[in-house]
Amino acid sequence: MFSQIFMIVLFCVTYYFILSSKFKTSVMVFLMALLVSFTGISKTMNLENLSRFIDFNTIGLLMGMMIIVGMLKAAGFFQFVAVYAVRLGKGDIRRTLSIIMIVVALLSAFLDNVTTVLIFAPILLFICDVVDLDPVNLMTIAIVASNIGGASTMIGDPPNIIIGSVSKLSFTSFIVHLAPVAIIILMLQVYAWFGGVSKDEEIQQKLRQLAATDPKAAIIDKKKTAALLIVFLSVITAFTLHKVLGYEMSLISMAGATISLLIFGKSFEDAAKEVEWDTLFFLIGLFMITYVMREVGVIGYLANAFASIRSQYLLLTALVWFSGFAAMFLSAVPATVVLVPVVQSLVAAYSNTNFWWALSLGASLGANGTTIGAAVNIVGVSLVKKYTNKTISFADFSKKMMPKSILMLAVVNLYVIVMNAIGW
Repeated sequence: MFSQIFMIVLFCVTYYFILSSKFKTSVMVFLMALLVSFTGISKTMNLENLSRFIDFNTIGLLMGMMIIVGMLKAAGFFQFVAVYAVRLGKGDIRRTLSIIMIVVALLSAFLDNVTTVLIFAPILLFICDVVDLDPVNLMTIAIVASNIGGASTMIGDPPNIIIGSVSKLSFTSFIVHLAPVAIIILMLQVYAWFGGVSKDEEIQQKLRQLAATDPKAAIIDKKKTAALLIVFLSVITAFTLHKVLGYEMSLISMAGATISLLIFGKSFEDAAKEVEWDTLFFLIGLFMITYVMREVGVIGYLANAFASIRSQYLLLTALVWFSGFAAMFLSAVPATVVLVPVVQSLVAAYSNTNFWWALSLGASLGANGTTIGAAVNIVGVSLVKKYTNKTISFADFSKKMMPKSILMLAVVNLYVIVMNAIGW
């Protein structure tokens, strides 16, 4: 009983540090995990069992993709895509903004969400200056588009990477089950966002001048960029075939990262600059804490609460909304890490993989509701402050986005129930 109470208290203290931002979140979470290890509450948390409490498949996959994305960014590929997206708009404000948000979502489906927003933020804020749009509104839209895109694939955001590693579901299965509802929600949002934007002739003229920029000027080295794109597409193809090939996705990701370094003439020391170490150590700390919580029986209480619901449809509904609101107020990654063992028990009991989709969509889209829902939310808000000196408060963001996030969760709820009803 003491160990359970201790872990609940430590869990609450850890989330206090996550929410308060008084200290570097990743450092505090990792420190709390080390504290658990020093207490000796878990007899199996030692170097010999390292792989039992740290998911190295998730860590390796994330690290490999960070390096590949870093090399593509250094080559100027993303700047090329951003400028080309503006050019495709041909001076039409609605078309330009719609294309940009669709491209943000598409890139976020296969790349790190934070990187995508970092690349597009200067373009979006420049458009705001040119056509006199509210930068707070446009950056908020970009954040949401990024989260929606990230929800559509296994590698789109950390919650899905964690779920994919634990569930052993295929890369293709994630796309087949998650992409349709993500596309529907994105299209509805794009229409709602830009359907009423005014087509002022002066604005159109300014955009046409901006669209005249040559996107090819952003590419630093065409041959290296082409080679990196081949590696990236090969990695994505290998992801879709990883079960047939018999290789872990982390191995494929790291192989692609190593080849990318070779192409760009970079060392692993150079690659270290492209890796988001805070994210990796944050995850490692959460894995350790959650492992001990599961070992001492704390997670079991939550699993039993869900298990008391006898209807699969009610279970799916409860999982969508619980994970959604947990993501809003605890952040998507911690919410997912805590709920993964619960979903594992449900999948084992009912032989129904739809519980994974309910968790994935609930956490990924629920994260849109607050500024702390996902890492990209925090970064997007800070970028607005940096470039425009305008502050997006937690209350203002939540007032604007929480109703939209609840509507997304309602759509997701209906979607997973239909999937379950037709046996998909």
